[in-house]
Amino acid sequence: MSERFYTEISKGVKLLCVNSDKFKTNCIKVDFYLPISEYFPAQNVLASFMGHTSKKYNTVKAFNSKVEGMYDACFDTTVVTVGEKVRIRFSMEILDDKFSIDENSISEEAVDFLVEVLQNPNATENGFDEGHTAREIRFTLENIEAMKNDKRAYAVSRLRQLMCKDEPYGIDNDWLEEGVRGLDSKQLLDAYNNMLETASIVITACGSVDGEMLTEKFKAFAERIENRSPDLLETVFVTKADEIRYFKEEMDVNQAKLVIGLRAGMEDANDDYFAYRVMTDIFGGGPYSRLFLNVREKMSLCYYCGARLIREKGIILIQSGIEEENYEKALSEILNQLNVMKNGEFTDEDFNSSIIALCDAFKGVEDSPVAVCNFYSSQEFDEEIISGEEFAKRISAVTREQVIECARKVTVDTVYLLKGEDENND
Repeated sequence: MSERFYTEISKGVKLLCVNSDKFKTNCIKVDFYLPISEYFPAQNVLASFMGHTSKKYNTVKAFNSKVEGMYDACFDTTVVTVGEKVRIRFSMEILDDKFSIDENSISEEAVDFLVEVLQNPNATENGFDEGHTAREIRFTLENIEAMKNDKRAYAVSRLRQLMCKDEPYGIDNDWLEEGVRGLDSKQLLDAYNNMLETASIVITACGSVDGEMLTEKFKAFAERIENRSPDLLETVFVTKADEIRYFKEEMDVNQAKLVIGLRAGMEDANDDYFAYRVMTDIFGGGPYSRLFLNVREKMSLCYYCGARLIREKGIILIQSGIEEENYEKALSEILNQLNVMKNGEFTDEDFNSSIIALCDAFKGVEDSPVAVCNFYSSQEFDEEIISGEEFAKRISAVTREQVIECARKVTVDTVYLLKGEDENND
């Protein structure tokens, strides 16, 4: 049985500690949330930089040696967008103290290391280390190029850009790449200072971690930051598409990618979330869904076809891999299945299969400390923080009528096809 400890350490700094003694490891995540802004290219490089060195551990070898010395701990940094928020995450998974062969607290040592990484980067008042900056820029550009080569991921990013062109969410890949290429060590330092001074900070821990120790150490960290004033984190929610826009792009691909963006009709991330989650799952959430059983299995119009709700932006994203010649048929059947949802023509079996699958998924969120941290940290901007069991209860309470009502609010916004190059073109 786990217990939750939740507190606001200081302005814009929150801690959620889930105490449980059933795991062999503990997990600690420190998330910095900021609006999508001109700092985004630098933030991608910054996270990579801070994941490899600090002022105290100023070489990759020394940094890695310190991490490995904590009983082969795992340390990682990531940058993702959550709606129109950027999340810069620093995470550690460490051996639980009770398995230590000495009397030292691995958890406390790990927190000290995290604080060292966060407050003492490998930089001076003039900027980050030039050589390391160049290396991290190169690594980041390689990651951007790898995304381009992953045609499935590329198609999704292009849909996002085209669909949300006039919204912060519509990040332009060329702008991102150009911004990374043009970075210097001083701009990287500016991004770091902006992160400390304006981010909402969320610390999530799971395992037999001392909440009071975490509070004390991160309070001291926050108090060292001068002029701290967290930004307001708002998201543009477009509830309805005025018209359907169609885009086609040619590239060297073996399999065409069809991506469709729908406006869910949500006014914010909490608007009928559980009903929308069930509706999206029935529509395209798994091997029991309408899209999978009809578009893929019954009609053989695609290699894969699924839908997911991007709750933080009020968008439903449909992805499908198809043969180019099946584009019209696949699109038509996908939209037909959306109409099935709107008309309430899905079966009781469809409905019950999704309820069971979602409930099982939420009930299983406490299988590992990492999963627990991910689950609870994802709720930071919800109306309330609830357990996996409570999530399952609220899913179970959703009715067919609520699902149909949500489906009827959905409108098709953008259709994007990534297809092979026309050999007849010069």
